Amino acid sequence: MVNRTDQIGEAVGSAARIGAGIMAFACGDALGVPWENRPVSEIDAGRLDELPQRPGWPPGATSDDTQQLIMLAENLIATGGDGDPRAFLTALAAARDTIRGIGPTTRRAILRFTETGALHAGDGSSNGAVMRVLPLGWATRPADAERRRALVERMTVTTHGAPAAVAGACAVAAMGSYAVAGYPAERLIAVALAEIERFDLGAAARPVRLAAEGEWRPGPGGVTLDVLDTVAAVLHTIRQAGEPAEAMRRAVLLGGDTDTVAAIVGGILGGRHDTVAIPWAARVELPGDIDALATGLWHIRARPAEAPS
Repeated sequence: MVNRTDQIGEAVGSAARIGAGIMAFACGDALGVPWENRPVSEIDAGRLDELPQRPGWPPGATSDDTQQLIMLAENLIATGGDGDPRAFLTALAAARDTIRGIGPTTRRAILRFTETGALHAGDGSSNGAVMRVLPLGWATRPADAERRRALVERMTVTTHGAPAAVAGACAVAAMGSYAVAGYPAERLIAVALAEIERFDLGAAARPVRLAAEGEWRPGPGGVTLDVLDTVAAVLHTIRQAGEPAEAMRRAVLLGGDTDTVAAIVGGILGGRHDTVAIPWAARVELPGDIDALATGLWHIRARPAEAPS
């Protein structure tokens, strides 16, 4: 007799779930954009769904979070699921001046690539890579853990080479993979923590451990750009469960890097559903090719597992 846990673990999910994850990611990004870098005291909870226009940005704008996630999804599909670091960095460099909110670590990685052709960052422990890795989880089943980890590492170190950055990216990608397979929130948190602990980060991983136990709280300025603080914020929000829209609102109300945390939370929890009700979705600058991206990622997920070349 096959138990339900095994059945879920083998489930390929659906393209619809991946599409819902992409849409919810963009909606979380847009929800957080107007309030990015603000402490909780400056965030008007009653206006979140309005998506107040951020000065200098279009109404309903998304940030580098969504733009890089889409670029990584396109790269993965174009390479048949292998991922091509050189092609990704080439595309990132070409789009650099049109990516809203791109961070300094990513800019340095682009400069290094254009000047030297190097594909690996020697350092970088901010959250600029963890925000884009969900397609690598959506495109791999839970049972394909080694393949997923290899993909995550090769595509993360293009811009962020610190072990903590790779660990955080592995955790988020794993949550995305398990979410599309239908796992509940408590299992998503458990697999994320297990991925972090594989890297033996010691005390640096304490925020993630606290979040898994329900003991983490953001600092006075909100969630920082540190990758492990970001993962802790994601786990903290997911631990409270609820519908994706409400979870994204809670993520923004943590303050600080509001767009990244809300986007990742939306992408993970949205991926557990074929459709997601998001009241502010009609006001969001959504990617125009969600269905095609979702279908492409799902076809990679549904095929027999192979090690990346």
